[in-house]
Amino acid sequence: MALDIQLKIYMPEKLVLDTKVHRVVLPARDMPLTVIKGRAPTLLALGMGLLQILDETNHVIDEWLLSVGSADIKEDTCTVLTESAFHKKDLNLDVVKQMYADFENPYYKWLVDYFERDAKKK
Repeated sequence: MALDIQLKIYMPEKLVLDTKVHRVVLPARDMPLTVIKGRAPTLLALGMGLLQILDETNHVIDEWLLSVGSADIKEDTCTVLTESAFHKKDLNLDVVKQMYADFENPYYKWLVDYFERDAKKK
């Protein structure tokens, strides 16, 4: 697998991910945007959504849930700046419901809705 893109995800207080990936799908405000090596430099506003990391066969190998932010794409680097980012594997419906109960905000509400939709698919 050719790992062509350096992906970095920053929250205000820390760097949460710094890894090489093959391809990234970002939750752009209008529609998802796929980042591949050689993409034209882009500065992009992100909405609440799912950041997906894909392998060379376009299968999802990792997922992050982001709040609003921005992405800076240059040559072989994709830097994401976001208010909040959670590794999807670290969350479930019960956890996000408790997060929302503890602190009501639009992002936590979106997380609850996301995991409720995900549970209905199964």
